[in-house]
Amino acid sequence: MKSLPFIPFMKLRYYAYVISMALLLLSLFSLFYRGLNLGLDFTGGSLLEVKFEKRVEIGEVRKHLERLGFSHFQVQDTAQGTTIIRLRLGEPIEKAIEGLKELSPYELIRSESIGGIITSELRQKAIWAILVALGGILLYLGYRFEPLWAFGAILALVHDVLIVLGAYSITYREVNLDVVASLLIVAGYSVSDTVVVFDRIRENLRIRKATPFGELIDLSINQTLLRTLMTSLTTFVASLALFLLGGPALSNIMFAFVVGIVVGTLSSIFVASAVVFDIKSRLRLKEVGSV
Repeated sequence: MKSLPFIPFMKLRYYAYVISMALLLLSLFSLFYRGLNLGLDFTGGSLLEVKFEKRVEIGEVRKHLERLGFSHFQVQDTAQGTTIIRLRLGEPIEKAIEGLKELSPYELIRSESIGGIITSELRQKAIWAILVALGGILLYLGYRFEPLWAFGAILALVHDVLIVLGAYSITYREVNLDVVASLLIVAGYSVSDTVVVFDRIRENLRIRKATPFGELIDLSINQTLLRTLMTSLTTFVASLALFLLGGPALSNIMFAFVVGIVVGTLSSIFVASAVVFDIKSRLRLKEVGSV
């Protein structure tokens, strides 16, 4: 297999920082001002999925629900020709079921309700799942690498998760427990890629002690680049196919993978190692200056 050209990643790191900061600021801005479109798992309420006998535009459904007195709801079409209606906690589902018949006869595909107590429990479990997963990753990285490297990997991990959440906020896709699970998988994928690069850096540190640290990082990333790109591309193509063809529910979950794989690959190549390099360089400058 033909090798890739040698790329001086450390010289390009400031361009990567600018792109990462732009994506982070955009994500944080959207999360702060627009927030997340939390699903029934976190807000509570009811979900109706109906199949009208004749074609009914979602704009008509929205106007009709407003006429019926509903104020907090969401309406979306699916690829299967059904219409999904989400009602917030406290909105009368029976009124919606009867009122929709005025638009057109329909078949009720499914009806789900989640109460406030269950929602609170699910929210707490989701938070604990995230904290336990991140804590486990932090302990593993702290054990396997020195603290500075663990910090670089965790920073890249936070970077990836925030940008994926920002993408959900910008597109206003629903965030439910399935999406939380996807985020944790993306986090693990991101850390796995970073660990591969760090392992090669550590190996090269032992056998190339005279090589400047920046050049050694470039060498290590280039040595693992083909493996990283092939793994990421394979996973990305599979995720993209499921995102495009998997239907609304699966598409919403796979959106985290599509965005996360791209961002995670870029952060493992540019962000994690570059942060370690810059911090080490600054610490060495301080040591020299204090002598």
